[in-house]
Amino acid sequence: MKTISGIAQERIREAILRGDLLPGSRIDQNQLAQELNTSLIPVREALKKLESEGFVQIIPRRGAFVVDISLADLEHLYHARQIIEGQVAYLAAAHLNENDLARLAELAQQLRQALERDDYDEFTRLNHTFHFIIYNAAGNKYLAEMIAGLWELAERYRFRYQFVQGQHDLINAEHQAILEAAQNHDAPRLQRMIEQHIQQTLVGLRALAARDI
Repeated sequence: MKTISGIAQERIREAILRGDLLPGSRIDQNQLAQELNTSLIPVREALKKLESEGFVQIIPRRGAFVVDISLADLEHLYHARQIIEGQVAYLAAAHLNENDLARLAELAQQLRQALERDDYDEFTRLNHTFHFIIYNAAGNKYLAEMIAGLWELAERYRFRYQFVQGQHDLINAEHQAILEAAQNHDAPRLQRMIEQHIQQTLVGLRALAARDI
């Protein structure tokens, strides 16, 4: 059962990802406490956790603010993802079993279908499942949790920019290349395909973000 603090944390994070709370905006703690019918204490606990996740900045005597986004932050975040996810994919290649590979093939097809329908919510959900089958196969929960944290931060950009529009063929080809490398247990190629996939996402996001950051 979720605590009041956990509910507040989830509500604030979702508001940031939806764009209801814009980068740089101040979070009204009193209003949130009233909406949750609680005191300020669990709200402040939630904000401290969101600060540790990189979503919020708490400034003494001023309040809590949604972290502003920038091209530099985008570059640093995706560079970190390339290093960590590429290495974890390398480690995972030898451990992907028949069930993992069958599920990856199924998901690759479902991802293509989601893009054909322009169903980006479904695409995002399936994409997460696809990649984390690979990352979880490495068998290191700390690395998997680290990647999950980076993905949550990346949602600030992925939600704001529908970067997949007009990129269907490229995205499908990248997922197919990742799938084939996984099926062949080719660790160097799987690492390279994951890194290139993240780099291509960065290229698209960078172009879109540059227009209004």
